[in-house]
Amino acid sequence: MMTEQETPRQNKFLKSLKIMGVAFVVVAILISGYFAYRLSQKDLFGWRLNFNLNKVETNDYNGFAPTIAFKYPKIFELDLDKDKKYGSAYVAGIKLATDDRTGCDIRLGGPQLDLSKSNQELADGITGPIKSKASDFQLLENSKTSIGGRQSFKVSFSFLDPIGARVRLDQIFLPEKENYMIICGTGEYQYNFFKKDFQIFYDSINFNGNLLNQKSLWQKMMFWK
Repeated sequence: MMTEQETPRQNKFLKSLKIMGVAFVVVAILISGYFAYRLSQKDLFGWRLNFNLNKVETNDYNGFAPTIAFKYPKIFELDLDKDKKYGSAYVAGIKLATDDRTGCDIRLGGPQLDLSKSNQELADGITGPIKSKASDFQLLENSKTSIGGRQSFKVSFSFLDPIGARVRLDQIFLPEKENYMIICGTGEYQYNFFKKDFQIFYDSINFNGNLLNQKSLWQKMMFWK
C-alpha cells in the first residue's frame, strides 16, 4: 500500500510535469512565431513566406571587365543591354519579364561620395538635383551599409511619374575603386512584394567574380542581418 508520504510526492511530481509541458508548448509557440515573422520579412535558406511557403529559385551571373557576380530570382531576366540603350556606364541588370520598369541596374561612374560625412549631408547631396525636377518627392530612407564587402551609402525615395503613378527607387553608391552605383526600383504599390527579391540581389553581389557564401545558420536564425 502507498504510504501517506508517497502520495504528496507523486502529486508534486505530476504537477511539475504539467508545468514543464505547458512551458514547452509556450516556448514552441514563441519560436514558431519568431520564425514566421522573420520569414515574412526576409527569405531564409532560399524559402519565402508570403501567403504560403515557397522555394525561391535563383540564377547566377558572373561578369568580367568589370568583374562582378550576383544572384537574382528566376522571375527576373538578365539584362546586359546588348542593344547599348543605357550608355557606356551600364554594367548589368535584371528586369521583370512582364514589366521592364521593375528591376535593378549596376552602373559605373556614380558620384564621388565622402562617406565620412553624415547621412543627412550625403542624402541632401544626392537628392537635391532630383527634388528640383521630381513631382511630390519623398525621401524614405538614408543609411550607410555594405555591399559585397565594400562600404556604401543607400538612399530610398519616391516620386510621381508623368502619369501620376508613384515610383519608388533605391540607390546604393559604392565610392571605392570602380565607383559603382546600384539602382533598384518599381511602382511603390508593389515595392513590398519585390523587396525580398531586391535583397537577394544586394546580398549576393561580389566584386571578385565569386558569389558570396550563404550566411551561417546561427547568423540566419539569430541575427538575420
